[in-house]
Amino acid sequence: MDAVQKADIQTIPTTFRKPPPTKFLGHEDGQPFYRWYITEDEYHRLCKVFGGRDFQETGIGATLVVGQPQPCKHCGKYTEFIDWVWTAIQRKVHTADFMFEALKDGRQSKENMHDVYCSRCGTLTDCRSRNNAEGGAPNILLAGPLQNYDRTKSYSLQASGATSPPQPMPRWGKWWLDDEGNTAAWRNSVQSAAAETSQ
Repeated sequence: MDAVQKADIQTIPTTFRKPPPTKFLGHEDGQPFYRWYITEDEYHRLCKVFGGRDFQETGIGATLVVGQPQPCKHCGKYTEFIDWVWTAIQRKVHTADFMFEALKDGRQSKENMHDVYCSRCGTLTDCRSRNNAEGGAPNILLAGPLQNYDRTKSYSLQASGATSPPQPMPRWGKWWLDDEGNTAAWRNSVQSAAAETSQ
């Protein structure tokens, strides 16, 4: 497997070092499932990864993950949803546009199809491919490009006519969850906007 070229890798800088807020949802197949909420800081980084597109268009405010976020062994950033997105784009599993549209359409897998690397420094996270089948290169620079396994599957579902009616996407204005895991600032901005419209 050829290593990913260093010039092709663009890490996403951040000084954010807190774990994302989570909620335990229960066990499934003996695994603890959590909802990991997307903070305002992560939201801004996701917009950057998607080439400036507003991540709010996806309607996603949290993701379902097995286990709790863990700090990166190299830089200390906690694992977040952006690490899956960044890894898939950097390893050419999908294009940013394809992933954005898939997220808007609600096509999001619960299972890791590939190892996940830290979007800040490129180090392998604790989130590994199914049955650790990929081999676990310690850094994304040592990992090779991947086949786009689920792109074909997604296209075949779409081609078969299995589509859902378009749903209005929520627009929160200001991101709804701050970096502390609070919604107070967002609620205050909504109340202020409502008060201004009623006058």
